[in-house]
Amino acid sequence: MATEGPTKRARIEVKPFEDIDLSKIALKDKGKGKQGHVAFPLLDGEVIRFNLTPSDWSKNPFGFDVNSKFEKPSFLGGKEPEKVGTSEGLSLRVDLQTEQAEFLKKLDMATKDAFALLVDNKWNELVASNPLFPQPTCKITVILKGSGLTEIAVVRDGKVHRGEGWNFLEPHLEPCNYFKFAEVKLTVRVKKLWNVAGKAGLGLEATHLVLRPTDRPTVANPFEDDEELLA
Repeated sequence: MATEGPTKRARIEVKPFEDIDLSKIALKDKGKGKQGHVAFPLLDGEVIRFNLTPSDWSKNPFGFDVNSKFEKPSFLGGKEPEKVGTSEGLSLRVDLQTEQAEFLKKLDMATKDAFALLVDNKWNELVASNPLFPQPTCKITVILKGSGLTEIAVVRDGKVHRGEGWNFLEPHLEPCNYFKFAEVKLTVRVKKLWNVAGKAGLGLEATHLVLRPTDRPTVANPFEDDEELLA
């Protein structure tokens, strides 16, 4: 009698962000929760997922902050979550090219308009810009403990190291300068629409992340020619 092999897990196709039809976004209204109205943004009834870097690499200008003055995750000494399996992670700021920024702004606007029909809130935009750093950026959470861990690949020393969780990432941080100025590739999901104290916005999580450390850019020295200086 033949035995059946293990059931294969279904694979979810993650499309390039350019192929996402934002006109199909809808909110699943869950009503009032402990902190305010609860709603989940969906695309054709499914979690919104996309490949943010289908071709070129993006940059991570600031690296992972493991010394934050704000509330820390439990793996950095903070309190353990009340609910077992709660996702915890660290945020990355990713530089955005024009097309990426425009897509995220449209995603933001579509969700904001739909949520405005349910609740009047101040909306926190996904895409941030700063006069000191004119290139737009977006904050994306890398899940390192709990459920839904980000699958991580670190390109280092001529090898690709793959793993997930804080125990995998931690040994790479200091040698790679906490991945400041690193090149990144990532797929993303819209985890939630958060709504707290009159403010609301979208929360993005990395499902797959590639980190390729680079050296910090140096400023060219126009006076390095000794013979020119002695002339």
